[in-house]
Amino acid sequence: MVKWRRKLDSPAQSVVACHALEKELMKNHTAVFALVAIVAVVSAVAQNSVTNAPPPKSDEVVARVGDVAIHRHELDMAVGGLLAQIQRQGRIVPPEQRQQLQYDVLNGLIEREVVLQFAKANRPADLDEKVKAQIERTRAMAGGEEPLLKSLQEAGVSRAEFERRTSENVIVTEALRHVAEAQVKVPPDDVKAFYEANITRFKQPEVIRASHILVRVEPADGDDIKKVRRTKINAARSFVLGGEKFADIARKYSDDPGSAAKGGDLGFFPHGSMVPEFEKVAFSLGTNQVSEVITTQFGYHVLIVTDRKAEKQLSLDEVKADIERLLQSRKSGDVIRQYVKGLREKAKVEIFLSPLPALATNTPLPAASARPPAATPKP
Repeated sequence: MVKWRRKLDSPAQSVVACHALEKELMKNHTAVFALVAIVAVVSAVAQNSVTNAPPPKSDEVVARVGDVAIHRHELDMAVGGLLAQIQRQGRIVPPEQRQQLQYDVLNGLIEREVVLQFAKANRPADLDEKVKAQIERTRAMAGGEEPLLKSLQEAGVSRAEFERRTSENVIVTEALRHVAEAQVKVPPDDVKAFYEANITRFKQPEVIRASHILVRVEPADGDDIKKVRRTKINAARSFVLGGEKFADIARKYSDDPGSAAKGGDLGFFPHGSMVPEFEKVAFSLGTNQVSEVITTQFGYHVLIVTDRKAEKQLSLDEVKADIERLLQSRKSGDVIRQYVKGLREKAKVEIFLSPLPALATNTPLPAASARPPAATPKP
């Protein structure tokens, strides 16, 4: 996502009214994704979080599930990915708790492998399509194919291994999803009761759709360079005012790689999603009105608002599916845990790490899960 967007606390990409509900929904899937610790590695790689990591000193087997070995480098990568995620959330894991975290992640890898071995016999019919979609999401999070390959190389993960693990993650998560859907039912009355008790959460905020042209100015640029670039943005604006299509001028003049190819289109966004100078002008414009030149720390902008949607209260029918997923996720944790526990009891599991000291088991870790972020927060 382009840099002039303001950083958001939530990773949600949509501007739907039940934004808070979606955030809670993701939080309640912790029970599922905690079993798939390696997913954190894939996401961390996509976000350049596992970079410049030293190579493992050895590749000993730290655990075995049946005939499948879990190696030290897998565990180290998973721990590193999770530590990076915890750090991004503003928390730290004290050194005395690192060993406990390592065991927690190892158990996640073991349980992932247990589920994977069982689920491989029931691969999703649309596995290839789901894997392709997940790889594309990860590539987009990384900023493209080249940054993704660079991150994988720095993390010591080959492209083939990345694709294999993505495929395995899809198999595991689909298997767990089917278990939850089969065993957890949400009565319609529960959905209605939740909606009525939380009706203020289902307001769709005012959103606008805008396009912009950016002529980038760097902080170190001198007055002469700024003058040249100001002339460029003034020229772009004059062409639009003269009757040329905004999208054509954006494709030709804009320095924003995220939107220039789309004619400057930024899609819909709510209050609080852009830098203040940009947002103040955007929400003050009428539809199809071209702005004056806007100056932000990223350069000079000209924008046009192409559509807007007023705040409204969403009906029960519009959010019913979201509420069902939330309530199902709240109930599915125990179901998933019991399901995986049963599979693990039937499997042959060997752990070769040194026993965890008794004291460490009584020390709580910071509140964080081994699930991957839903998406990269806007920088």
